[in-house]
Amino acid sequence: MKKAILILLLTLVPFMLTAQSDDPEIIKAKEETAVIFDLGRFFGYLQTMEKEAPELALSKAQIEELYLTLNYFIKKDRIKVDDAEWHLTYMEEELLTIDQLIYVDELAIEKMATRVPGSGGGSEGGGQMASYIAGGAFNPLKDETKTIGQDVASFFTYLKKKTGM
Repeated sequence: MKKAILILLLTLVPFMLTAQSDDPEIIKAKEETAVIFDLGRFFGYLQTMEKEAPELALSKAQIEELYLTLNYFIKKDRIKVDDAEWHLTYMEEELLTIDQLIYVDELAIEKMATRVPGSGGGSEGGGQMASYIAGGAFNPLKDETKTIGQDVASFFTYLKKKTGM
């Protein structure tokens, strides 16, 4: 009996997962929120840069601005796509130096090249997407059960320490 249930589950789970990913609302929500996940990964890349590339260290002014920006997002229950897009663009085009941006972009490219499709880069969470679609809470940056939330929390702690706030 247990073996039959296990075989049934192994047979049905791929179909259930496929059905979720074929849902047009989920697909649209994932596309819309991709920039929010990009924002979270961006903060993680900055922390990696701080650790691994001391020659590209963030200035005091950059650290203070990043702290204020991250504090702003962490306090939100729901991040608006336009807000994430604006801040990400600002940080990439105005806040970072060219060398810092190149380093962060290289980290992003490297991460994308090694990412396994469907391995759950945060945007795969059905519960999060359902809440987003329903207009509810949606802030993966503060979800410390996921890697993105852990990275953001770690970087925020680092920034807080550096700013003395």
